[in-house]
Amino acid sequence: MSLKHEKHIRTETAAKTYLTKGWGYVAAFALLPYAILKSLWAWGSTVGLTTKQAAQDVAAFGDTLKEGPAFLYTLYTIGIDFTAVLAILASLFALAFVTSWGEKLPKWLLIIPGWSIGVLTVLISFMTTLQFFGVLPKGYAEGLAIWVYVVTYGGLFVWGVTVFIATLLFQHRIKNKQFPKRGTYTS
Repeated sequence: MSLKHEKHIRTETAAKTYLTKGWGYVAAFALLPYAILKSLWAWGSTVGLTTKQAAQDVAAFGDTLKEGPAFLYTLYTIGIDFTAVLAILASLFALAFVTSWGEKLPKWLLIIPGWSIGVLTVLISFMTTLQFFGVLPKGYAEGLAIWVYVVTYGGLFVWGVTVFIATLLFQHRIKNKQFPKRGTYTS
């Protein structure tokens, strides 16, 4: 194999890997605005709240946590919203598809939840569309700025779609590592 041909194959392989891993990085960053917004609310901020009632509801959220597990209330009182923690964990899950430490995990630990997330994202998107067209009732949405919906639901949608794509591409990369094509250069 000539040096020129070998270099072309290596460059092509690196470009494909970069593009396939990009989906995992997009998924990892998709929920960070949500985590920041929820943390700001836990710290007492009213950013994104358009009515006094919405601000009071967010402020009273900590009081409703008193009735649940003590650690959730404790976290919230020091400014840590549990759903923000879940968003960060979801971002780490997405990174597992594109990092070397993720490849060391059992494959089923990533693939089964990745496929489940894909199916769940499709179902939730379908239900949201039905709500938009009035087939299903809409939830209570007063007191929040429109951009809050983009950050929360948009972020969840982008995360779900990109995690599903990252799952598929992770499976493809793992399969190619196990069974490289004949006549190609692998590093």
